[in-house]
Formats: sequence, structure tokens, C-alpha cells
Amino acid sequence: MAFDHRDGGPAENPYAPEMGRTFVDLDETGELTVLDPARAETLGAWVARLIPGNDVWPSAAELDTVAYIDAVVRKAPTLRPVLLAGVDAADASARAAHGAPFTALEPEQQVAVLREIESSGHPGAFSMVLELSYEAYYRAPRVQGIVRERTGFDVRNTVVGKPMKPFPVERLETISTRPDHFRSVTA
Repeated sequence: MAFDHRDGGPAENPYAPEMGRTFVDLDETGELTVLDPARAETLGAWVARLIPGNDVWPSAAELDTVAYIDAVVRKAPTLRPVLLAGVDAADASARAAHGAPFTALEPEQQVAVLREIESSGHPGAFSMVLELSYEAYYRAPRVQGIVRERTGFDVRNTVVGKPMKPFPVERLETISTRPDHFRSVTA
């Protein structure tokens, strides 16, 4: 789970335990089932502001970030209202401040709306989207390829694990012949 510690303190995300228990495999992102097209577009613009791209790195919106977030909240229904309220709040705040939907705003205006969402609007939703965006981004094969090419580090091992050798069960036989290391107590 990725965390943003801008001020050096722990990220305040009450949804982190639920997010941490929700695993979405790379092939599970597929078709959106929780987000409707308008909300998906708003969330796509949101994640593009969180992780913008450049000539080397893709933006989060260019990857399956929105589909990943949708898949997580599909598997963790308690997170759905938080995400939907946050996305709706971003759009409502954009309309109130600028008279246009979030997706129609200039990048600087979108950042201002997201700062408001983070600080006073829906900080839990902001933190959840931020962390899930980081997860989706760094597990994307395209980003992993760039990391491997530039550093030699294979990120896949930290994302999906590495095969282990089978444990030699016969090693447990000697343990079972040893005496107990406790004493029985009667109450």
C-alpha cells in the first residue's frame, strides 16, 4: 500500500485497513461496474492531476488506474460510498467555483479543487484515491518496465511476489519428538 507522507507524519486514512485487505489481480480490472461513465471521467481527470505524465512516464490516467480503483471498491463495498461521494464532491466543487464540471477545468483549477477536497471537503476520499492511484500506477507493467529499464530493479517482485521453494516438511519430524517447553497448570 502506498502512502503519502508530505509532512513526515502518517497519512490519515481510516479506510486503509479495508484497502489493505482487498487484493485486485492485474487481470481483474476489466470493465467498470461501480463508476458510471461521468464519474469515471471525473476520476480519470483526478488521477491525472495526482500523477501527471511527461515524455518518459505515463500519467495515471493513461493506465488502468480508474479501472483498478473501480475493482477495489467493487470488492470492498464499504469503500463505495466514500469514493462516490468524493468524486461527486470534486465535480460539485468545480461547478460551484468555476461553473463547469471538473473535467472541463484547466489543470491549475483542478488542483485547487483537489486541494479543497483534501483539506476540508472529503479528506478520506482524497487519501483513498491517492493511495489507490499509487498502487495502480506502480503495478502497471508499463511503469514497471520503465523502473526496470532505468534502475535495474524488478518491481514485480514487490507487487506480485516471488516463487518460493517448497518447505521440506520432514524437518518438522525432529521437532515433534522434543519435549514440551511449557508446564501444565491446573486452575
